[in-house]
Amino acid sequence: MIPLPEISTHRENGLTAAEAQNSQRLHGKNELTPPRRIPIWKQYLEKYNDPIIRILLVAVVLSAIVAVLEGNSLIDTIGIALAVILATSIAFLTEFKSNREFDALNALREDTGVKVIRDKSPSTIPMRDIVVGDLVLLEVGDAVPSDGYLIHATEVEVDESAFTGESEAVKKQNTDTVLKGTYVTAGRGRMITGAVGDATSMGRIAASLIEGSRPDTPLQVKLAELAKLISKFGYAMAGLIVASVMVQGLIIGPAPDSPLEMVRFFLNACMFAVVIIVVSVPEGLPVSVTVSLALTMRKMTRAASLVRRMIACETVGAVTVICTDKTGTLTMNQMEVAASSIEVPEEIKTSMLTTGEWITLNAAVNSTAELEERESKMVTVGNSTEGSLLRWLLRAGVSYQNIRKEYEPASQSFFTSQKKQMSTVISRDGRFYVLVKGAPEVIAARCTPAPDMSHVHTLATRAMRTLAFAHAQIPTAETEPDTLIWDGYVGIRDEVRPDVPRAVEICKHAGIDVKMVTGDSPETGAAIARETGILTTGTIMTGPEFRELSEIERRKIVPDLQVLARSQPHDKLLLVQALQADGEVVAVTGDGTNDAPALRNADVGLAMGIAGTEVAREASDIILLDDSFPTIERAVWWGRALYENIQRFLIFQLTINISAAILTFISPLLGLAPPFTIIQLLWINIIMDSLAALALCSEAPHKVLMDRKPIPRNQPVITPYMTRAILITAGIYIIAGIILMFTGIPFMDTPQQQVSAFFAGFVIAQVWNGINCRGINGVMPAIFRGNPSFYLIMGLIVVIQVLIVQYGGSLFGTVPLSLLQWIVIGIGTLPVLLIWPLLKVIDNRYGKRTE
Repeated sequence: MIPLPEISTHRENGLTAAEAQNSQRLHGKNELTPPRRIPIWKQYLEKYNDPIIRILLVAVVLSAIVAVLEGNSLIDTIGIALAVILATSIAFLTEFKSNREFDALNALREDTGVKVIRDKSPSTIPMRDIVVGDLVLLEVGDAVPSDGYLIHATEVEVDESAFTGESEAVKKQNTDTVLKGTYVTAGRGRMITGAVGDATSMGRIAASLIEGSRPDTPLQVKLAELAKLISKFGYAMAGLIVASVMVQGLIIGPAPDSPLEMVRFFLNACMFAVVIIVVSVPEGLPVSVTVSLALTMRKMTRAASLVRRMIACETVGAVTVICTDKTGTLTMNQMEVAASSIEVPEEIKTSMLTTGEWITLNAAVNSTAELEERESKMVTVGNSTEGSLLRWLLRAGVSYQNIRKEYEPASQSFFTSQKKQMSTVISRDGRFYVLVKGAPEVIAARCTPAPDMSHVHTLATRAMRTLAFAHAQIPTAETEPDTLIWDGYVGIRDEVRPDVPRAVEICKHAGIDVKMVTGDSPETGAAIARETGILTTGTIMTGPEFRELSEIERRKIVPDLQVLARSQPHDKLLLVQALQADGEVVAVTGDGTNDAPALRNADVGLAMGIAGTEVAREASDIILLDDSFPTIERAVWWGRALYENIQRFLIFQLTINISAAILTFISPLLGLAPPFTIIQLLWINIIMDSLAALALCSEAPHKVLMDRKPIPRNQPVITPYMTRAILITAGIYIIAGIILMFTGIPFMDTPQQQVSAFFAGFVIAQVWNGINCRGINGVMPAIFRGNPSFYLIMGLIVVIQVLIVQYGGSLFGTVPLSLLQWIVIGIGTLPVLLIWPLLKVIDNRYGKRTE
């Protein structure tokens, strides 16, 4: 880091634009070089560690041995090898793209706004544009954007746990160093940047790191357990097939002529068993989940929900309770003074200040906020409530900058959720005065005589945030006054977002309880809660009352609690824990540094993208880019759609697995030739694992999703409806397949055409069944809207199948079919579409008894 004396010349006015450009040219941007990644070739080879891929590699070896012993071509061997390459490539490319997208989303952090002094005035610039020598303004909740030296530090405390592991914040004084990646937890100060990007302490640590693999998510673990169960079925089927083929070939049929013939026969049986395992095992399930999560992440980001942890896409769909902040989430986050004890702010002119002049002085000086002009609008840099006071002064023609120049603070004590007040000591005419503003009940308790609070309570019932002003003369800057003189109050109104009441109504209809947690008074909180539809027949409680309850008492009252007013961030954590103890799946919003524990402990932490601090965003699972409650409702909608899409794919895949495995097993027992060749089975498997995953996991949400209750935390992925759909559809395939193997398919003239038609018919039937799978749980989405890619992908499968049969005879063991024969196959498999209405009838009649 560059020594402080070399850069301290900019400690008052900051850099000029030209100096900033020159510094960036010398020292670079404030960006970290991405960590060294595992080489791409190594990432690809890791896909061959999959147990199923190893089985396929064994199949390649067995196939090659059989081909050499029999003097046949290596077409089967090449086909299996290509299947291995395709399967590993799809998994690799999907994860590679998903990781790159996730990295790109994380890179948005570098665009976080940082408050700096440039060209003698405050402004906000992206974190990546911070340069050595920049004068950075730091407040509570801010992430330190670079390494640097503190100047003008007032009660600054910094959380350095990212470097030291110690959770206790460290007190900082002037000239102390602060590091990129730490967080300001108390106080206010200015910092001169001494190092940026890779030159920071964090950058040096990051340079030595190498990316590792991400842990499996709970949903992936759950599905992997399902895959293991199905794998056991596949292994059992393979063992039975080997046994049945050996019995048929060695005992019932003619005995082998030589030991070599016996080895060849055994290898063929093992080869066929290995392929049955491959067909039975849903090896594409993890890939399909990854694809579905990645697609949902992208769509949620377009819908203003930046997903930081992939599993949150699914978890948010299971949420049963949403604990939401008020300001900015339910409201517009555009605080404006709507009422006050004085008509307008008064210019400071007299030596003996009037009540109005004291309020003006307090609003201007006793503040940490700034106003910045952007696109012809005055935007708040800092606290939004303080910004509304500055705009109030500005509208009255009062310059807060001029007042601040005349009355520079001797000291400041900043607002905390515990004190609920802020004070600033100034010097005027040789005397010291303390200016205090804060919660009216807190300020009034310190004032003599006691003020009339009736007007304040009236404003609170009108959903206004009330703020009181007071002052006192003190002998020294360090003296704490015994009493204060009441000056007046303001009512600040933040209008409810127009789409919030509808979003709250949708959530409640979907079985999601919405609770509001606010630092405002019970009156203000109740007014907003009623206006948004959150408060109906439930109860209101204050934070101190909630904290005094025992853990058991909190669990008893939280079901009926709808508004928690005058709360502190720790109250939000206690609320989350009480709800989770009752089995609720909790989503919680937060924007402040102290919200981090609640965000981390919630099932889904939702941080504010605009008003949220870096600490809150780091602790969250999803960042609401527009800070809006309706975005939460849409995220729940997408989460439920994701879960349903995974269920769609499971119905499709397991139906094929079961029917193909049993048909292949039972045909030798009935004295029939195997219905599929090895290459045909591999192609069917590719359909299951790749193309169908893309088609079914792209289904858009439908309205009925928000008409249902949340999915219970312990509910299995395979529902009774899915079990019926899989067993009934697979059973129909098996019965129809056996009948056709005995009777033959009409209009097929030769045995080769029979084999080709059976293979083609099985695949086309799966395409029709894909449409059935879209209509999961008795709800069929719009035919074309919502998922146009489904028909494109299924159409591609049909085209490829026709090309395989017509031109892939040497590889797939097929012969060309005529147009009439293709029409027969298409019409003959079309009745598969009747299975969905059948399932709906069965579900309506018997489903409610078993669901």
